[in-house]
Amino acid sequence: MPDQLTASQQKWFDMAATHANVFADRASKYDEEGSFPHENYQDMKDSGYSNMAIPEAMGGGGGDLLDICVAQERLARGDGATALSMNMHLALPWMITELYKTGNDHVTSLLEQIAGNKLICSGCFTDPQVDSLKGITGLGYTTVRAEKENGMFRINGRHSFGTNSPGADLFASTAIYNDPDEGEVGLIFIIPIDTPGIVCQNDWNVMAMRSSGSHSWVFEDLMIPENEVFRHPTWEWGQFERLLFAWHGGSFASIYIGIARAARDFAINYTKNRTRMPFKRPESYYPGHQFLAAEMDIGLQAAWAVQKDIAQRLSNPEARDDQMVVEAIAAQYFCIRTAVNVVDKAVDMVGGAALSKHLPLERYYRDVRAGPMHPIGGFDALEVIGKHAFGIPRDTEPRYE
Repeated sequence: MPDQLTASQQKWFDMAATHANVFADRASKYDEEGSFPHENYQDMKDSGYSNMAIPEAMGGGGGDLLDICVAQERLARGDGATALSMNMHLALPWMITELYKTGNDHVTSLLEQIAGNKLICSGCFTDPQVDSLKGITGLGYTTVRAEKENGMFRINGRHSFGTNSPGADLFASTAIYNDPDEGEVGLIFIIPIDTPGIVCQNDWNVMAMRSSGSHSWVFEDLMIPENEVFRHPTWEWGQFERLLFAWHGGSFASIYIGIARAARDFAINYTKNRTRMPFKRPESYYPGHQFLAAEMDIGLQAAWAVQKDIAQRLSNPEARDDQMVVEAIAAQYFCIRTAVNVVDKAVDMVGGAALSKHLPLERYYRDVRAGPMHPIGGFDALEVIGKHAFGIPRDTEPRYE
């Protein structure tokens, strides 16, 4: 990485590089099996990598959002699926830490518990029945329902994309409670993953990020004490929603930039000394390959500059206003789309061999395709950015006329 890193960034970058070099040798096996990388997770627990987002005073690594971004980009060069699933874990302690910084002292014991016991977190929020933009990825609204009984919430429903399910210790999700006085209220809860009433569906069998363990979960009369939930307004971009998209915009694209960088490096190394008859010089002399290399490097430099800038700015809680949320969504959109484009160029450079299951480029090609699926992406992202440009509130209805 060409950047001048701070001491903290260098520490996490070097740790990520050590892990990535090992994980790269295991990646094809986990991908082929679609199995969870338990070995990788044990390595990251032992090194302290999994505690990166927790303050040092609570037993963690004290990494900020840019530290995480730098480390995760490097980790993804070795195994994109492991880096993505670790990102899903790091999200919860990072957001809890941000709540602590705003005066929520009651989360201190949870952070200390995660750090001290090296716990892995799984968040399962997505509701396929709710629009990802309007429902804010299941955080602002969901069809999962809660009923109150004797100081407890009884929760029933289903969520998907519970990344880290096979290796998690803690499970976070959401529900909606129809309060007789307030109306619909959003609930966020964090519980041990072996709590009775939540059932993993073991249904993650996909094309990309196959070893992330992103299974669906069903809630069957899950009982949660009333005093153990976070309450928040539905459908609103409040404190929790802003934190979620600060995390999305500040970290997710780093994974896909890392995958793209790995694809670029593979394509360059694979072709630079390969010679084909009747030519006397290797493919590195082909003008087409030189142009592809230039376009890949330009794309990576631009995407990394955007990702690094947005992560640094989002580290400041006071900066997370509407303008910054829009910029975070734009950064995520641009960086991930650029990463996909870079991998496509790497495939063009390598040619037919890129399809071989014996080479990692085929896995890079599949894994990077998961990037545009992360909310808020696609037309939803463009809608938010475009409405903001015209001064139209993002929740204006109808969406289309």
